[in-house]
Amino acid sequence: MLTAHCSLLTEKKNLLAFSAGIDSSALFFLLLENSIPFDIALVNYGIRDQSDEEEAHALVLTEKYNLKVYTIKAPKWQSHFEANARRFRYDFFERLIEEHHYDNLLTAHQLNDQLEWLLMRLSKGAGLPELLGLEESSPRRTENGKSYTLLRPLLGYSKEELLAYLDRNNHPYFVDES
Repeated sequence: MLTAHCSLLTEKKNLLAFSAGIDSSALFFLLLENSIPFDIALVNYGIRDQSDEEEAHALVLTEKYNLKVYTIKAPKWQSHFEANARRFRYDFFERLIEEHHYDNLLTAHQLNDQLEWLLMRLSKGAGLPELLGLEESSPRRTENGKSYTLLRPLLGYSKEELLAYLDRNNHPYFVDES
């Protein structure tokens, strides 16, 4: 499933944005299967009963596969949760990219996310440039100027395909009940 991205990833230092959900768990195991080196970063928002279980699961996985894991607990926001959570998450990832010299940030956005993004943009009256969607690869810079690449290697796969992959291979994952 990741063959198109293997050459971009094998010689680089990669950080996986991990949540223990279907998408990021699929990407986790696909990276392992393709012998792509990576570490994981997880933000525990503490908003669901299973948030601490997901963090504990990440710790078990990284110990089992000898990977580094970085976790952080998010503050409780009174409003604008999505915007605050996104800003907090990317600030955390970029701090890790700077401190540990990662070349790539891997996110597990998939086809359904792409379609959801398109519909959201359409509902806000976006024009053609804004409708082009999420890119599989985009160069970025941290606030302090460190270059990295944001990669979304699962954009061509649906959530159903990722779920089938996990189930077929008996890989563990969490389902977001919220």
